[in-house]
Amino acid sequence: MGNLFNFGDAMNQESRNGNNAKKLREEAGKFDLAGTGGFLAVVKYAVFAILASLNFHLFYSHIPGVWGVALGCVALLFEACAIYFWNNQNKSAGNHQRWLRIFAISFTVLSFVHGCAALYQLSEVGPSIAEPIYNYSKYVAFPLLFGAMVFAVCVLHYAHWSTAINEARANAVMAIEQDRAHLMTESLALESQALVENEKLEHFKRKVILEEKYVQAVEEFARVKQRGLTAINNITDPEVRQELFQSIGRTATLAPVAKRIGMSPIATDPKDSAPTE
Repeated sequence: MGNLFNFGDAMNQESRNGNNAKKLREEAGKFDLAGTGGFLAVVKYAVFAILASLNFHLFYSHIPGVWGVALGCVALLFEACAIYFWNNQNKSAGNHQRWLRIFAISFTVLSFVHGCAALYQLSEVGPSIAEPIYNYSKYVAFPLLFGAMVFAVCVLHYAHWSTAINEARANAVMAIEQDRAHLMTESLALESQALVENEKLEHFKRKVILEEKYVQAVEEFARVKQRGLTAINNITDPEVRQELFQSIGRTATLAPVAKRIGMSPIATDPKDSAPTE
């Protein structure tokens, strides 16, 4: 019975844990964090639209003609860059995010200064600053705005996270190619060494064959000489044998003389041994 009650308590505890987890999920689903969209996005675009209008009016009213319209268009593009930086600064990381925030703040501050100058001129609450604005618009505004945009584009392109990934990929590929080149070099060196060793082996084989031919020639020469000596020594006439030895440049050797059993070395005439009457 005790085991049965323990099992029931365990089932009830598991059920309570499941209900608590379900309540926590429901509470988490109802909780909503503050975002950057909605009303805040409307205010952001409205502020930048007003700043863009004031910037365009500042350059267009102080620099009449085509140049004033061009400066106004550059100012509008400058405002668009600032909006882009603000919209994407929370969608990046690392150096790219840092530079996005720096350019967003700097572009906004410069645009705000231009807008304040335009409002000051429109309100006419103080001395006119038309001459400084004219000189600024004619000599400084375009290089400053255009140079800032070019600088921002170059820095963001260099600091982008894909640049680091591509650099790492390029380094990996370069390391692979270096290893492959090293392997090819070692393979060529080994192949060249093998060819040299093969040539040495073939040369040694040729030397062995030549030595074998030398030995065969010497053996053949020895057999011929021996046959010649044997043939000369078989000649019983000493004078002929001496003449042959002289012709081949050798000293004559005495050949053994066959002896007859029961005969004297000097033959005698039977008539001499016959008794005289």
